[in-house]
Amino acid sequence: MFSQAARSIGLAGLLALSVIPPRGEAGAPGSRSAGKTAETYQLEKLTEWRTAAVQHISGEPDAAAVRIGGWDPKDIETVIAYVTTIASQDAKSARRRLAKAPVRLAFDVTDQEVREGNVNRILKLGTLLHTDIALFELETGIRQHVREGIGVFADGRIFVKKKDLHWDFARRLIEPMRPIPSDERIMRQWFIATTAYMQNRRDLGYAGQNLKSALERFPSDERILFYAGVHHETWASPVNQNVLLPAGGRISFGSKESELKLARKFFQRAIEAKADFAEAHLRLGRVMWLLGDHPESVAELQRAAAAMTDPQLLYYAALYLGREFEALSRRSQAREQYERAAALYPDAQSPLLALSRLAHDIDDVEGALRELQRVFELPRKDLWRDDPWWSYDLAHVRDASSLVDEMRKAFGGPAQ
Repeated sequence: MFSQAARSIGLAGLLALSVIPPRGEAGAPGSRSAGKTAETYQLEKLTEWRTAAVQHISGEPDAAAVRIGGWDPKDIETVIAYVTTIASQDAKSARRRLAKAPVRLAFDVTDQEVREGNVNRILKLGTLLHTDIALFELETGIRQHVREGIGVFADGRIFVKKKDLHWDFARRLIEPMRPIPSDERIMRQWFIATTAYMQNRRDLGYAGQNLKSALERFPSDERILFYAGVHHETWASPVNQNVLLPAGGRISFGSKESELKLARKFFQRAIEAKADFAEAHLRLGRVMWLLGDHPESVAELQRAAAAMTDPQLLYYAALYLGREFEALSRRSQAREQYERAAALYPDAQSPLLALSRLAHDIDDVEGALRELQRVFELPRKDLWRDDPWWSYDLAHVRDASSLVDEMRKAFGGPAQ
């Protein structure tokens, strides 16, 4: 489902995102024909956009999505601002606006939708349209006044990445949906699926914007809280904390300690919402280790290991428990955990390196060399696949593609 361009980004984490032109500026219809009022132009563009949203087949890079992807962002901004203004009004005010013949015609709303002042149906169609434009990377419109974002590879190299405006458009359309229970479930599914997709691509800037809105709407949802915890845990990682920015570059996150404390808070809240959330216990245990609370870390990691069956997650639990037992000078238990990790992934080098270090720390030179020899004897296939340690930051969103499929089903569209 993910495009080749998406996969080619590799180990990129988006560190800073520029903003689109201020909404007031971008909302000014720059290409309006002479003699047309601003609202006439807005309604014409709204009609074109709404027609494309209706024609678009969810999950397909079809002609409707390609057409809107080629619009000037200023024209899309004009439509989004108009639609969301009405959607954000109280029902009485929205009803008055929708009852006007030109507005009703542009929205193509039913009698019931007019009576309720409810444009949720249009918001959902537009959200799906712009989500697919972003997913399939169909944006080709003129991008005036749109700055670029700064990204970083795992080895610290900097790269530049164009900002994808359609994630912002999709999010702004779903935010003002009226709190109807069935539509609330759809909104939740959209935030979970798209955040998972963004984190899976290491597009942390976009994911952070998503999470901010999601937490405002769903402050007690365990999955959203968990994603927020992972988000801050990832910002605390060396690749992000030690990046060398170019002139004029900026970062949008805090220090290692401050990000770890935020991660701890969100993982704890996720566990409060779902006490048996084993993966949240795993992540919390690692964060507690990094914050220096070793006894509590061991307790959390052991809770996680006792409740999990996924080999990859058990591998992480064994590695981190081994490190904690080392810190507590419980070397025999540390060795047991490292050996357990090595048994789960026999071609992984991390447990063997840990065993070598463990032997070296007690002056067991022969033992240290023996474990290093095991590393050299490993088959050289695919380091990133053979050792899950390299993809720890992505382990929680291995299901991103299926979540996007589930999201489309929730909206009433086909899965891919």
